[in-house]
Amino acid sequence: MINKKIVVIAGEDSGDLHGSYLIKALKESNKNYKFYGIGGEKMIQQGLTPIEHIKNLNVIGLVEVLKHYPRIKRIFNKTLLFIKNTRPEKVILIDYPGFNLRLAKKISNMGIEVSYFILPQVWAWRSSRAKILEENTDKRISIIPLEEDWFKKRDIEILYVGNPLIDLKNIEADKSALYKKYNISSGDKIVALMPGSRKSEIQKHWPIFLQTLNLLKKQSSYNIVPILLKAPNVVIDNIPSDIITIKEDHYEVLSVADAAIVCSGTATLETAILGCPMVVCYKLSSITWFLAQKMSSVKYLSLVNLIGNKDIVKELLQNDMNANNITKQIIYLLSEEGQEKTKTDYRELINSLTSKTNPYKEAAKYILQ
Repeated sequence: MINKKIVVIAGEDSGDLHGSYLIKALKESNKNYKFYGIGGEKMIQQGLTPIEHIKNLNVIGLVEVLKHYPRIKRIFNKTLLFIKNTRPEKVILIDYPGFNLRLAKKISNMGIEVSYFILPQVWAWRSSRAKILEENTDKRISIIPLEEDWFKKRDIEILYVGNPLIDLKNIEADKSALYKKYNISSGDKIVALMPGSRKSEIQKHWPIFLQTLNLLKKQSSYNIVPILLKAPNVVIDNIPSDIITIKEDHYEVLSVADAAIVCSGTATLETAILGCPMVVCYKLSSITWFLAQKMSSVKYLSLVNLIGNKDIVKELLQNDMNANNITKQIIYLLSEEGQEKTKTDYRELINSLTSKTNPYKEAAKYILQ
């Protein structure tokens, strides 16, 4: 039998992770498909033949996008030409709306079925894009519970399959083994560091993270053990020797860490489900921040607070993201009160996400119908 083609497009590391599980589920449902597209190592390991590697698209913010626009435009045209020439049976777009919604508009009249998995957060930013999403895609698949009602009120059909990250609550790391491996004493406090997965995020966040660690050493009554959870495809210079750097097994570390400093994104939801108290940080260029505030229709940035619809975790954004504020919040999170309150709020959040099905299998089944 001739293999049919599916093109899958992700634009950042979280999309690569979700894309790899989705490709796996699609292959389990039907072995007669070949996969092409844009992805990272995880999607490639599942059999994706890359049109382009994800690391060449992983930018955020107006200034950053403008700086890299020629490269992004070249990748866009290359991807569009590939789809035109190969005529895949299906195209699956994963998150990354700036690129993927434009691509959807270009290919919607080609007679190729377009599915969107992990929808653009049009309920938070630029709600006018909801119409673009509806008009240029055939199937829309959500993993955020609040999206069901939002789209229903606008008569836009979506399928909510549950949130796949919920399975993280079942991870049970061996705390004593981890402490022994990295020579951590029982009275020490682990603070996980997650500065981001993009070059621009590292440039803005990492110096502030280092300033925070210096302040924590002076102000905390505990011995702080910082563990950097390094994202793939990023280079971080100037890592002090006392910071433990881990490239894999991030979930195991977060499940035993006492607190975390987290760059806003999917990582905030992962950290919450794993039960690690956190402070959420983010810093953009001044122009991008100004425009983001104008376009935003919600009062939170982190997925944790958006889904919970309340202040579950502290958000320190733009000018509020500084070493003094982060240090103050980490010291609170390490206290008994901070630990107890955060974990109580986390339990409510997890209950709202619980799904009885395998979201990737549900999504795959729907896409292949």
